[in-house]
Amino acid sequence: MTTQAQKQSQIEQQARGMAEWGTLHQTYNAIFKVAELALLPHNLSLPQLHLLSVLKQDGGILTTGEIGRAMVKAPQTITALVDRLEEPGLVERVFDRSDRRKTWVRLTAKGKRKLEEAMPAANRLAEDISSVLTNDELRELRTNTDRLRTAAMQRLAEALARPGF
Repeated sequence: MTTQAQKQSQIEQQARGMAEWGTLHQTYNAIFKVAELALLPHNLSLPQLHLLSVLKQDGGILTTGEIGRAMVKAPQTITALVDRLEEPGLVERVFDRSDRRKTWVRLTAKGKRKLEEAMPAANRLAEDISSVLTNDELRELRTNTDRLRTAAMQRLAEALARPGF
């Protein structure tokens, strides 16, 4: 059995921010799983809903590379997501005639309707989970997570710019 002193010693041995990363990861996983359950009746996964939202927010058509950057996902992940959304007709691929390496993804009318149908469930869940925080606490959380995301994105860009990537 671990004593309180041993637990404190273990915490002190961790790098600054490591315990918070663990908490962020657990929080993300719990929210992801409960969101997946909420979206199940709509036949959408959370990443699929996110992709549809990104498309709608950015005018309804983006390249797969732009989607990947917006979602912070690898190209093969975006390809698989687009495949799953294309099959039921929620998005369509448009091949660029001037640059055959570029593929555009367009939100279809059916995809817009599916997004409008599923968003209320996601919004209700966000509202419910967030109700444990005050509006000020939510603003502070947003500010702090934005700062962490920016720092992480800068590190990611630096890492990807190195030779070998």
